[in-house]
Amino acid sequence: MEKLMRRILEVDGEEIPVWLASTRQGHVLHMGEREIPCTLDEAAGRGAYVLEISDTRIPMRIAVDESATFIHFGGRAYEIGRTDPADALDRAGSGASQDQMLAPMPGVVVSVSVAPGDAVKEGAPMLVIESMKLETTVTAPRDGIVAELPFATGDSFGGKDVLLRLEPQEETD
Repeated sequence: MEKLMRRILEVDGEEIPVWLASTRQGHVLHMGEREIPCTLDEAAGRGAYVLEISDTRIPMRIAVDESATFIHFGGRAYEIGRTDPADALDRAGSGASQDQMLAPMPGVVVSVSVAPGDAVKEGAPMLVIESMKLETTVTAPRDGIVAELPFATGDSFGGKDVLLRLEPQEETD
């Protein structure tokens, strides 16, 4: 049975979806289509570890804070930022200026509470998605009419796919 730890890592300004699967034999690091068997063992000293990939052993030190992980090995230090999928959704264009809610990364629609043609008020929940094992409720960024909803409950979507589009409400006298 695999235990998955899914993350979005930011390395040199690039967001990379990765996950580490714990198996009975060790770990498998998944990066896109690549699967890399590895082990990470604690070593003597604060924050000291040894990463083993194939027959290569890499001593390193790891420090973690709220927003990033710092890894030092081979004479270099690396800062690996972490992105909250909900924040990624906001940055991906879910603001009222674009009226499109874009998927921050691939995932699945967990539930849908609106349909095309429905009027929504700012802050109203419209759908729940799951990406990287984290559920996120997509809410209306402003009052409007649901113009497009291309996915139903259980549907998979890709990164940057349009999850929902709003159009302005017509004003009535």
